[in-house]
Amino acid sequence: MTTLYVALRVVTFFGTVMRTFWEHVACRICKLPIEDARVFKNNELCGHVEHELPENLKQSYLICWLPFTLNFLVGCSFLLTGSYRLFFIGENETLQPYGLVWLGVSLLANCAPSFEDMLSFKDFLYNGKGKLSQIVLSPFFAIVFISSYLEKYSMTFILSIAFAVLFPYAFSVLFPAFESIQQML
Repeated sequence: MTTLYVALRVVTFFGTVMRTFWEHVACRICKLPIEDARVFKNNELCGHVEHELPENLKQSYLICWLPFTLNFLVGCSFLLTGSYRLFFIGENETLQPYGLVWLGVSLLANCAPSFEDMLSFKDFLYNGKGKLSQIVLSPFFAIVFISSYLEKYSMTFILSIAFAVLFPYAFSVLFPAFESIQQML
């Protein structure tokens, strides 16, 4: 299973490097010491920064959520053009739509935090005394939990491809709705 995981990280190297970069930035913001910042390792931490354990909920949340959000947003930006041109319009004469789809899939396949970071977030969230933070952050934890669990079994790659194919069709439904709302205003 580790071989498949590492192989998919190499295939999606752009997203892997970006995920590692964002996680490195999050560790710097939290002032957490970094043990190993190599992008490609031959273990389950391939594409993740090996760092000290977070000391509180804020640090744990930031380490899980910042790389996830930034990779997701940048990946969707690439897919907005690439998937639309490739899957919705059917423009396949040039390589540009294929490249944009690969960049978007690469970023989306590498959104999830490491399983250890997710467990740290869970410990701080549900073993703490703040009920309000549990209520507010539970949906975020659910996303982090599901995505890190799927990444552990290399399913995020398949899901990101499915997302890339369905993404322009979701927008084709939303754009007329946006136009109707704008006309109402």
